[in-house]
Amino acid sequence: MSTVMEIEKAIEELPSRDMQKLFSWVEEKQAMIELTASVFAIYDEEEGEGTQWHE
Repeated sequence: MSTVMEIEKAIEELPSRDMQKLFSWVEEKQAMIELTASVFAIYDEEEGEGTQWHE
């Protein structure tokens, strides 16, 4: 069984209260990802796209 399938199964078994906590956490995580992307976009505009960090 894959990790994603295990996570899906565990989520399905969560009580409503815990599921709401999980959804809140996911929303907060997504907001942080979007905010970080916005900050990097501002830096890119200021520095020019040709000077971005690349791994």
